[in-house]
Amino acid sequence: MSGRDDIRMHVEHLFEGRTLDAETIELKEEIYGNLVARFDDYVAQGMSAEEAYRRTCEAVTSIDDVLDGEKDDAAATAVDPTVVAPVVAPADAPEAEKDVPPAPVAEPRGKRWPTWAIVLVAVAAVLVVGMIVVTVFNLLSTDDARNAYNSSTDATVQQIADDDAPTYQDDADDATTPSTGNGRGNGNGTGDAPQDGTGNGHGATAEGSTGLMAEVLAHSSEDLAAYANTDASDTARLQEIVSGLPLGAYVSEVTTDAGAKGLSVTYSYQQDRNLLARNDDHVDAALVYDVAALMCAAPDLAYVSVKEVEPDDDGGTDRDLYVFERGMLEGLLGTTLDGSKLSSGPWEELRAQLMTERVYDEAWDRADRD
Repeated sequence: MSGRDDIRMHVEHLFEGRTLDAETIELKEEIYGNLVARFDDYVAQGMSAEEAYRRTCEAVTSIDDVLDGEKDDAAATAVDPTVVAPVVAPADAPEAEKDVPPAPVAEPRGKRWPTWAIVLVAVAAVLVVGMIVVTVFNLLSTDDARNAYNSSTDATVQQIADDDAPTYQDDADDATTPSTGNGRGNGNGTGDAPQDGTGNGHGATAEGSTGLMAEVLAHSSEDLAAYANTDASDTARLQEIVSGLPLGAYVSEVTTDAGAKGLSVTYSYQQDRNLLARNDDHVDAALVYDVAALMCAAPDLAYVSVKEVEPDDDGGTDRDLYVFERGMLEGLLGTTLDGSKLSSGPWEELRAQLMTERVYDEAWDRADRD
């Protein structure tokens, strides 16, 4: 086992027994990243891998040490280092100095501010206080909005008896049912996206994005487990996997590079030209999820190339290219992407990590080739 894998196991041990919510996972990944950086520094200094691993783990032996360290730092800043001892006059001054009368000290003359200046200062103080109040209110409102969004992603998937196609329903009970599909709705099927302005191709209203995120959260590892150990050169099988993933309805082309063990997937948004404008961040997150799923199902895939094609405002076409290398994504996640992740427990943990903005946004930026 390599030093990085040992460190990963050490970090996992630190968090045993703790609930793995999004905040805890983010803290765990931050500690892992810091320990890996410390380990690499020790090795770069000429230290053996065993000694570097031992000293790295000694830096954090308990998650409670990390939390207590933050409290100690806050307490240390409360100590006032600027107190100066009073100056004591010499006890015995020379006799000549005692006879010299002290020099007269000029009395300071008080300066009275004009009324207009006092009024101006008072108005400025009121404005500053008002700005502080508005800023605090906006911050609280942002937190409330974020909490409301997180709760809105707990959408339900309802089965339709006649065609077995699900309807994604948000918290306001305002959903759009796809007309045709492959069992996953317009967000993951073959039917056209709604054109009446009431939906976004994922069962959610045009103002919301719960349909796309619900599709990601509802996607089962059992569907992927059937494709475990797929060969990187098996174009037909890889195309089946891509079509069954979120946004599979928008796939227009799938090609493989057998020599480089690469896969190229083109997503065309001609049928729903406003998809990115409405759900840009959610589309990014869903595509990063798709890439991770493909690499787990096909463990010898070295990279996945994602091409996005959408109409522009001038009647032309915009094309964007993103290349996700396996090493980059595994390094960011701190784990190996292979068939061992395609079971319920490991897949839920991996999906929770992928759906944090710190992970999918960083992966998307690193893969950008434009």
